[in-house]
Amino acid sequence: MKILKAHYEKIILALSLFLLIGIFVVHFLFEDDNDNLKKDYSRNSFFEIQKNKSNVEITFLGNIELMPGNFIFATLESGKTEQIVVESASFKKRSKLLVVLNDGMKIEGRVSPNQDLFIKSDWKNRKGTINVDAEDGTKSIAFSKVEKISGSGIYSLGPSATSIDLEKATISTYQPKKFSKPQDDLSQRVKWQKKSEDTNASIYDTFTPPVIYLVNGRLTAKLPEEPIEENEKEPFGLELIDFSQRPYPHVLKRWIGNTPYFEDLNTLISPNSKQNVFNRLEVGKTYRPNLGRKAGESSLVECEKNHPDAKVSIEYFTVQQLKTKSGGSMLVGRAMVRDHKLDTNPFEINSLMKEVFAGDYSIKLRFVLPGLPMKEFEFSEDQNGTAFEHESRRYQIEKIDIEGKSVLISKEGMITQPPQKIILSLSPVNPL
Repeated sequence: MKILKAHYEKIILALSLFLLIGIFVVHFLFEDDNDNLKKDYSRNSFFEIQKNKSNVEITFLGNIELMPGNFIFATLESGKTEQIVVESASFKKRSKLLVVLNDGMKIEGRVSPNQDLFIKSDWKNRKGTINVDAEDGTKSIAFSKVEKISGSGIYSLGPSATSIDLEKATISTYQPKKFSKPQDDLSQRVKWQKKSEDTNASIYDTFTPPVIYLVNGRLTAKLPEEPIEENEKEPFGLELIDFSQRPYPHVLKRWIGNTPYFEDLNTLISPNSKQNVFNRLEVGKTYRPNLGRKAGESSLVECEKNHPDAKVSIEYFTVQQLKTKSGGSMLVGRAMVRDHKLDTNPFEINSLMKEVFAGDYSIKLRFVLPGLPMKEFEFSEDQNGTAFEHESRRYQIEKIDIEGKSVLISKEGMITQPPQKIILSLSPVNPL
């Protein structure tokens, strides 16, 4: 105790120095680790890249809207921006998806548990379907009806990506906007200088306005107002390219006894098959689309006649002998069909018909504006009131005239553009 009391102050000083040194060492070590962690995290933390000599794949760590044919933009360290096309996209089994259809409808669910979803650059022209496990069952969606897909996918990039150091680039799915440097040097603008002396050499006296202008040979105290430039009116941006009857998708091909079999021209047996589905439709029964259809199953299933999704009924079927030009005879199947979705009377489909037209019309529109990507839209005659959007322009189908083969469409106004409404037909456009 005597030693402790005698050296008390020295012991306190030594402990304080030891504590300060410890704090400094710990701070130095953790500060270095934090810097490294921050540096690693700040390097393209929202995507991952897998690269070899012939292929580059980019995986985003969050949901993103990219489809084959779209572009991503890589801003390099030099400041130059490179545009890279997306060649294909794949989504793993059971991964979450949000599918947006051409009519604006959104379907949320997961990829089928049976296989990954793979989308190529020609996906818009494919006849296959996308199977999405939604809360209300599995939905088969035709590629032609898909506008875009949002999800966490793996995107295969075009050949130009192999020559770019994407790890050091800033990646964006939107093209960066370039801002040009002002050409005028503000420091060189003319400034008004105060007169050193007032000689009052003007021919005007005290009551002359303080500033006199010479305009077209006349003196005036007020400059004429410059004419207000009106914004150039943007073209409507849509044209009608087709208004024709659409072939009925169910064609009579064969029969067994008194039961006909119809080929569904819109549905393949499986995504990788080249053959269409055949549906066995019994006389007197009603059928609806098989929304939860799996590969190999029929595309139509039996339902009650008053079911909200009821599609087709076979009211009558018979087999007749028909004489041929060569003097022989052949069997012909004839069915009387009612389509509950079409506002038409029952119509005949027989086994000799290669195409059947039941009054279902296809209306095709094309978006065309200078400097913007062109796109086609397809609608049926029962889609009055349908709204659709492209390149920040919003349109709505107001009325479809079957007899005149024309469409009344409105275009929503923008900040610098008034709303428009015109009638589109296969003849020249008629402004209202």
